Amino acid sequence: MVLRPTRRDGDLIQPTVFIILDLIAVEGAFLFSFWLRFYSGLMPAPLGIPPFMPYLATSVALLVVWIGIFHVLGLYDPVRSTSMEDDLDRIVRGVLLGSMTILSIAFFYRSISYSRLLFMLFAASSVAMLAFGRLVGRRALRRWLSRGAASMRVLFVGDTKMRSRLEETFRGTPGLGLVAVGRLGHDIAAEDAAAGTSPLLGDVDDLESVVDEHSVDLVLLTLPFDQLHQVTLIAERIGERNVDVQFVPDMQRLHASRMRLREIAGIPFISVRQKGLTGMDRIIKRAFDLVVTVPLTVLLLPLLALLTLLVKLTSSGPVLYRQARLGRDNESFDMMKFRTMRVDAESESGPVWTVADDPRRTIIGSFLRRFSLDELPQVFNVLAGHMSLVGPRPEREVFAAQFHEKIPRYLERHRVRSGITGWAQVHGLRGNTPIEVRTLYDLYYVENWSLALDLRILIKTVIHVLRGENAY
Repeated sequence: MVLRPTRRDGDLIQPTVFIILDLIAVEGAFLFSFWLRFYSGLMPAPLGIPPFMPYLATSVALLVVWIGIFHVLGLYDPVRSTSMEDDLDRIVRGVLLGSMTILSIAFFYRSISYSRLLFMLFAASSVAMLAFGRLVGRRALRRWLSRGAASMRVLFVGDTKMRSRLEETFRGTPGLGLVAVGRLGHDIAAEDAAAGTSPLLGDVDDLESVVDEHSVDLVLLTLPFDQLHQVTLIAERIGERNVDVQFVPDMQRLHASRMRLREIAGIPFISVRQKGLTGMDRIIKRAFDLVVTVPLTVLLLPLLALLTLLVKLTSSGPVLYRQARLGRDNESFDMMKFRTMRVDAESESGPVWTVADDPRRTIIGSFLRRFSLDELPQVFNVLAGHMSLVGPRPEREVFAAQFHEKIPRYLERHRVRSGITGWAQVHGLRGNTPIEVRTLYDLYYVENWSLALDLRILIKTVIHVLRGENAY
């Protein structure tokens, strides 16, 4: 059988564009930092201006290191690069890792003394220039891909909820370059079809003919777990065709777990659930909290003083609102916030969640909640060890008891310290959003914790705070 050529230009063009833009951004950031440090006159150079050529040679090494790290982090994989927010997260992590690598090399390479201040300037400016270049590249590629250029044609096999979710993602993210041509499986209700579901092209028996007729590049298997035996059968049936076959598990059941593949003596092991934070992990996480929170609190003191004054002048009552919440191991603690509601806010209603345009808020309360400034006093909860910078948001005991009765594994959120921000919050699950979904995201965080994940959440938090999503 003759292999059918597929249109995979996007697999080459997208990463090539981003690599070129990143090379320009990194080199531009280095040259700018060298000028700013030694020629701008803004910073003293008591030892004089060093020769430029050794620094230029170093910049070439930087290019290799940076591009290699970005490749490992997936910045040149068009399928993983789903949003500018994700790119910014990987850029910051890549620059931090690259900076530590270069500084380590410079420490052992003693033939020339490099300016540490220059490398600090370079790290900051490279993040800005890389982000700008990525933004420009994304907009150009999005326009190109939205016209159907180099898009991968996707055929779905299976009718789980994950298929509908993926189709919605493809439509809402044209920059992915993935276009659903149809699906194989059982028919669906008319209202689902009207909502934009891809057309039904037949059942699994029609797989080969549909792949050929519609020039399919990628077959996505969205099968329920009781049909896993079909995965290998389908892969074998189209094995002679130049088509990718990928299996997307039913994440409604495994959403909280990161599936890991491990091999022992040639035998694959798939881990679907692991223990939470170990003793050493807890030490590392606590150390990270203190390293970040101590200087952050010092920097925030003027702002905290200003907000204290505003709250005091605009409403009667205490400045801080203390409320008992459940934290790690179901232990109660007093969580602190700037008061944003009347003192008697729950005198008639009892314990209730805040809603949009809540009439109980004070004059300054709406502003504080819009930018999450009311949460700032919780840095003192972090310093006291009651909370962490990142973790599941703590609930009041009355609500936690209700959720425990209705939601399986709800109390597993309490295996780690509660957080000022969390994995659920940076996905827009704040305020009066479904607790079942928030619990799934919290469990994912508990079982997949890492310092990199904490850093990623903190970066995303800044973006979401500026957007003010579900902040009320």
